[in-house]
Amino acid sequence: MIFKKMGLTALSKIKIATLLFSVLVLMLLTNLQERSTIKRLNNAVTSIYEDRVVVGNYILTLSNDMEEVIHVLQSNAPNKAQITKAALAEIDSLTTLYDKTYLTETEQINFQKFKELCQDIKKDIQQSKPETALATSLEAQKILKILSSIQVDEGKNKLEEVLSITNTRSFLSYLEIVTIIVISILIQKIILSTKPLVIPKTKDSHHLN
Repeated sequence: MIFKKMGLTALSKIKIATLLFSVLVLMLLTNLQERSTIKRLNNAVTSIYEDRVVVGNYILTLSNDMEEVIHVLQSNAPNKAQITKAALAEIDSLTTLYDKTYLTETEQINFQKFKELCQDIKKDIQQSKPETALATSLEAQKILKILSSIQVDEGKNKLEEVLSITNTRSFLSYLEIVTIIVISILIQKIILSTKPLVIPKTKDSHHLN
């Protein structure tokens, strides 16, 4: 009815309908892409917190506990085994939590090495080998520094992923706006270029006096 009042031809109607359909398809695709972007963004941010920030705190605590073990082993305390027991127990609980997080291949290799060294430290202390336990503890401390460095690199990668997602979404939003504006201009051009429908006036042959 609206098209008829505008005096649009059948071809013009088809063009306008096609353009309007294109807008609807664009909006649908944009909505689907938006949902996918939000999901990816949520996963990336969650990973930054759970797998990097939280794990970074684990590594810091593990480093402090290992530093305590090293300090005790370097001292002349007669009851080194008893003093290091609490620190080693906390290390065990933290490594259990650490192991539940997402680990990269390099991280997994180094973390497995760290766990093995911790077990060696326990055995050395139980066998009254403080010198060997100290050397093993120093090696474990180096592994923790490597793990800490990995956290920084992986956190940086995740941050770059988040920025990439947001930049892509901004570009697509701009492209969507431009596309809708172009389609609107085309529709307006079709309407204005169409000759209006002229309805001829009919004269009444009978006039009332």
